[in-house]
Amino acid sequence: MNAKKMLALMLLLALPAIGCGKKEGAETDTSDMSDTATTTSETEQPGTEQAGDLNPVEAQIAVDDVTIGKSVGPDGTIAADQQGDDFAPGDSVNVAMNVGDTPAGSLVKVVWFGPNETRIGEETKTVEQGVAHLAFKSADTASWAKGDYRAEVWIGDEKVNTQQFQIVEGDDAGR
Repeated sequence: MNAKKMLALMLLLALPAIGCGKKEGAETDTSDMSDTATTTSETEQPGTEQAGDLNPVEAQIAVDDVTIGKSVGPDGTIAADQQGDDFAPGDSVNVAMNVGDTPAGSLVKVVWFGPNETRIGEETKTVEQGVAHLAFKSADTASWAKGDYRAEVWIGDEKVNTQQFQIVEGDDAGR
């Protein structure tokens, strides 16, 4: 097991001890901004010396509680009754995440993929000071073919989450 995987495993085992309190907005302490992702890259950067090169464990902590669903509430989250992974053509596909532990100024990117691994879009947003959640909305899905899709969430050079979803017949989309 390589060192990155071992460190990630140790952190995951320690997470229950950290606690699950209410998330505040994006971190504003600028004394150590070495983990601020001021660039995004879908390619791993060697070392951790460059602006977009994050430690994978820090990246996982910075962006968490990623959900997918039909609509985003005013607080930037997707309510439980709006979550799901089956969408009809024309439905909005939303991906929301908690960024309360992300340094302000960091960039988060969502990349959308369709059937046959076809890249169909991407969007990058900056985490603003005091913001606790980010939400991304797919492009118009009315012309999307039925099939399997995914949305990848990136911060810096680390993919922190993948949400799988399907475009299905309208009756099968849980309306």
